[in-house]
Amino acid sequence: MTGLRDITRCFEGIVPATIATAAADGTPNVTHLSRVHLVDDEHVALSNQFFSKTSRNLAENPRASVVVVDPVTYDSYRLTLTYERTERRGPVFDRLHRDIEAIAALTGMSGVFKLRSADIYRVVELERE
Repeated sequence: MTGLRDITRCFEGIVPATIATAAADGTPNVTHLSRVHLVDDEHVALSNQFFSKTSRNLAENPRASVVVVDPVTYDSYRLTLTYERTERRGPVFDRLHRDIEAIAALTGMSGVFKLRSADIYRVVELERE
């Protein structure tokens, strides 16, 4: 069985991930993520930068699906997530903040990619696509 630690390359930020959420009425929302960070064997943190609709959906329905891609093999994995909490300071937030700043600098988007929070999710299922 594949675990989060077996797919660590997917969390390097080389290939953007995609998140899908749904409002209470079932209306879907799909967007790209700058960064998915491995927190531990059961959790990931997502960089919350432009998440207004995603955040509203998660307030109504705390489940999400994220697809991450291995940048070497191009294998993709679907993570079924349950939202747990939002962090606006601390080690996970600081790590994501540094990563987002680096991505922004490399893409000429400094000042645009502002990290609002690190949203922490429990991974309830991991499957290879």
